Amino acid sequence: MIKKILKLIIEPLNYLANRKFAEKTSLYFSKNKWVAYVVAFAFTLIILILMYIIPNLAW
Repeated sequence: MIKKILKLIIEPLNYLANRKFAEKTSLYFSKNKWVAYVVAFAFTLIILILMYIIPNLAW
């Protein structure tokens, strides 16, 4: 059972490593500097929404 859980976690990482996902992503971000700002802004908005807006909703 533990082996299946570990394999479930490790296999996607292994798949991304074999496809050189990190290298391709790094190359894309180095060519397009503005994309890093857009991604950082999107993550910031998501964190702010999760922390401040959703807990204050009265259903």
